[in-house]
Amino acid sequence: MNYKYIKDMDWENIWKMQAGHILHTGEEAAAFWDKRSESYEKNVSQSTYTDELIKRMQLSPGYSVLDVGGGSGLMSLPIAQKVRHVTVLDISNGMLNLLKSKIESLGISNIDIVNKNWYEMDVKSEIKLHDIVLASRFLPMGNHLRATLENMTTIAKTYCYVTWRAQSFDSIEAESCRLLDKEYTPYPEYPVIYNCLYQIGIKADIEIFESETNMYFRDLSEAVKYYSKNTIPDNADLDNYESFVKSLLTENNGGFYKNSSTKWALISWRVEK
Repeated sequence: MNYKYIKDMDWENIWKMQAGHILHTGEEAAAFWDKRSESYEKNVSQSTYTDELIKRMQLSPGYSVLDVGGGSGLMSLPIAQKVRHVTVLDISNGMLNLLKSKIESLGISNIDIVNKNWYEMDVKSEIKLHDIVLASRFLPMGNHLRATLENMTTIAKTYCYVTWRAQSFDSIEAESCRLLDKEYTPYPEYPVIYNCLYQIGIKADIEIFESETNMYFRDLSEAVKYYSKNTIPDNADLDNYESFVKSLLTENNGGFYKNSSTKWALISWRVEK
């Protein structure tokens, strides 16, 4: 089909074509993140991502912030120090248990937790308005893109922020999947998000920023679990896969290290009520 205007294209369907076969039920998604919560938290927390994103957000002491898919609080905990109130919404008990432990140990009193599936709830009636709605590295890998962007806009009073990978293809993840005989699917491309917003009448801003991550693994088996996402098929050549993972790392003082950089697309828009 030929399209004369960008606004006439089915961006929701393009998003679905790029990642629509990575569809999980709520139970599957929760189980995946429950299982991966500790290793993900340990390594992603050693990144400049949070600081880089926060300094690009319009935060105010009187604001309330909804952190959609906020998990263990990598964004919500530092944001809570800058605003009046934060609500963290996530489907994973494992991630939220980590957040609860940190809230208790730090004595934080301005964070509420909602353990629900964003895609299955009636967002408009179950979530109150917040000044800012943030979807940090959280968007649906299926056919909920437009609904998510519309719902974010509906419950935001001032700003919405979305981050997504600026580079859709990940060579390390692709090779990991090949060695484990798994299907590899590149991430959907961030311009689809922008164009979907454009189609619903929102002219968003885009900024590309870069974060640095310093990962540490106590031993090779911990690294293997991380890169395989805790799932190694029974027919996999484990020795070969361990060699691949080891080749990515620097060994020092009995541990293994990996330094990397990632480019992110920050898509933001001001909400006019």
